[in-house]
Amino acid sequence: IMANSTSIIRDVTLNFAKVYKSEVNPFGKDQFDIQLEFGKERAAEMSQYGKIRALPNGNMALNLSRPAKNNKGQKAKIRVVDSEKNEMTDGIGNGSTGNVMVYSYDWNVAGKSGRKTILIAVQVTNLVEYNPEATVDFDLVVVEGDNTEVAQDF
Repeated sequence: IMANSTSIIRDVTLNFAKVYKSEVNPFGKDQFDIQLEFGKERAAEMSQYGKIRALPNGNMALNLSRPAKNNKGQKAKIRVVDSEKNEMTDGIGNGSTGNVMVYSYDWNVAGKSGRKTILIAVQVTNLVEYNPEATVDFDLVVVEGDNTEVAQDF
């Protein structure tokens, strides 16, 4: 059994960073979340932080989260800083790189046990500008009489 510990996971690619505002996930949990992407050679190192999985591009990924509120009902916050430790508020685009601070602890409930890792802070060392998926949209459909024309909107 390992002790409770705070550690820094260095030099990972940051994807789908929901670190400024918690969001309700598909399972109904209100939480902060980020995906860490890394090469296969780091699989053993990263598996201590949670369940890793293969990505279509050949890399591996691990999602880290933190509940929106702690056990006492107080709102949680993820600290986000740049390479010089200045507070950041810019959106973090997929493919940004950085370091992530986590807190890990062992748990044992009703005969089941495991290790849980909680997201504490993110340091962005190379920011990729965040652009929401506004580039994917419907085409304009123009209906004139019996003829339907699709005007490509690029």
